Amino acid sequence: MGLLLKLALLGFALYAAWKTLARWKGLYDRFVGRASPPVRTPAPPPAQPAAQDGPQFAQRPPPVIEDTRACAVCGAYVSVSVAKCERSGCPQP
Repeated sequence: MGLLLKLALLGFALYAAWKTLARWKGLYDRFVGRASPPVRTPAPPPAQPAAQDGPQFAQRPPPVIEDTRACAVCGAYVSVSVAKCERSGCPQP
């Protein structure tokens, strides 16, 4: 039991010393002031490329979007532009 009491008192003493030093450091920083961090100038913005006649980067074609409708027989959604459902398992002729 004596060892446990000594460990508890040591822990309390270390905690009290830590809090005391932190308090004194806080007071010191408040009255004396911290050293100001070095001032960093912001990086200049990247230069804009000059306008050219043609496109500078390869552009993707816009995605193809089609209207769909449900097949009357099997219920699968197919494009409006096709005449019949082209699914392999659909019984529609």
